[in-house]
Amino acid sequence: MPEISAAAKPTVVLVAFYNKKALGVRYLQAALERAGYAVRTVFYKDFNSVRPSPTTQQELELFRKVVAEANPVLVGLSVMSSMYLDTVYQVLDAALSATSAPVVCGGAFATMFPQKMLERGARFVLRADGEENLCRLANALRNGTDYTDIPSLCWMEGSEAHCNDIGGLVNEVDQCGLPVVDSKGACYIEHDTLVEGDPQLSTRSYEVIASRGCPFTCSYCCCVNLRRLLPKGIHGVRTRSVKSVIDELVEAKKKCKKLVFIHFYDEIFPNLPGWVDEFVKEYGKRIHLPFTIWSHPKMVDLETLKKLKSVGLTEVIMGIQSGSERVRRDIFHRYETQEEILNAIKAIRAAGVFWGSFDLMLQHPFETIQDLKESYYLVKQFPSPYELQLHGLNFLPGTDIVDMAIDQGLCTPEEMEGVMFAPMEEQFGAYWKQDASQESQAWYRMIYCWQFEKFRKKLLSWESDPTAHMVELDLCYAQAQKMARTRYLYKKGYVVWRRMVMGLHPTK
Repeated sequence: MPEISAAAKPTVVLVAFYNKKALGVRYLQAALERAGYAVRTVFYKDFNSVRPSPTTQQELELFRKVVAEANPVLVGLSVMSSMYLDTVYQVLDAALSATSAPVVCGGAFATMFPQKMLERGARFVLRADGEENLCRLANALRNGTDYTDIPSLCWMEGSEAHCNDIGGLVNEVDQCGLPVVDSKGACYIEHDTLVEGDPQLSTRSYEVIASRGCPFTCSYCCCVNLRRLLPKGIHGVRTRSVKSVIDELVEAKKKCKKLVFIHFYDEIFPNLPGWVDEFVKEYGKRIHLPFTIWSHPKMVDLETLKKLKSVGLTEVIMGIQSGSERVRRDIFHRYETQEEILNAIKAIRAAGVFWGSFDLMLQHPFETIQDLKESYYLVKQFPSPYELQLHGLNFLPGTDIVDMAIDQGLCTPEEMEGVMFAPMEEQFGAYWKQDASQESQAWYRMIYCWQFEKFRKKLLSWESDPTAHMVELDLCYAQAQKMARTRYLYKKGYVVWRRMVMGLHPTK
């Protein structure tokens, strides 16, 4: 049967916000193309966690033109986060002004708050995985047939949202196919300009997920609540086959000519029996690029790390979040012990992995000075070298920690609403801002500076009263930040060098 030309196919417009890689949208595009649709994917602005920029009227006008020219069956918005809702709402309005086609919202935020998106103007919300259900909805809209039995679909009935049970999901996620690496109908809108083509193709790092879901229950993360929505029989963590992952990476190597390294974006890198051994064999044979993984203190295993390191693992990123067992256990719902954290870090060093990066969330309303001190004294025990990534706590809608803050009287529901749905610049500013007492600032600086050996002798002498040394601490902190920037360049240089070496001497 001859293939239908793109011009003759019905079109769907998909929009990814602040993410040029946007794996979820790429999976949806692949599914729609298999179902016979042409897809015009708009990568709307790029991610910048330090200085995010809201959309402009010129960018909205460019988007309207794209939608009007596409004459789509539907416009799909991937609403993953509440942190850029101002832009999402303006793009939603722009879509409605450019076409009579319905706007469909999906993604993590839309899944947890369908009524919010429907009340704001979206015609439909699709919750959870969308590959099968979005194709069904597109077919129903195109053919003028009934859509009310499509699983996971939500729409307004009067003043209330009608939400069908979540369904159409599979445990064998290989059935979802591979995401589109090169989005043929893509464009990129940023800085008041529109550039045709897939912005991912010029990337030096490719992001891939080998699994969907997370086994843990962290109170500040939406993963646990998304897992609670899954229908009976659907696993909380669903892992792709090694073949599926490798096939995607082979395609990425072919399409992304500047590719230097791979970033596995799984919440926790897979550790199923036999999976790592098969992955090591195939990755070393067919990919041989440096790669980064995320892990958890309870999941780190020395022998597994050694195997992964042998085929290119260069960095493990691990959340610790607090050195206080009280904060981890009672506030963050993380149940690893101090010993497990230290053993995990020692395993990363013992395996010979080049880089370990460890996250801490500090200076939030639940934390006391004693908790900060405990973070400092835990960090002191980390075997060097390592990198600390210190940041604040964002209260994200739909996470357990939101209700905890209200129940403990840290804020009113109205105050929390203002925090969660503040403009983008305020939310990202709070993520990095250090707004606390002098004593809190002092211990924050002590923690940050400890990762650099040259400051440790001074820090030891200041432990009894760091606030008495704030001038010196501020100077050390400023110096440490400069050293961190130099270290970042060194890390990137090593990865490039490693990529060159691996290209010359691929694993047998």
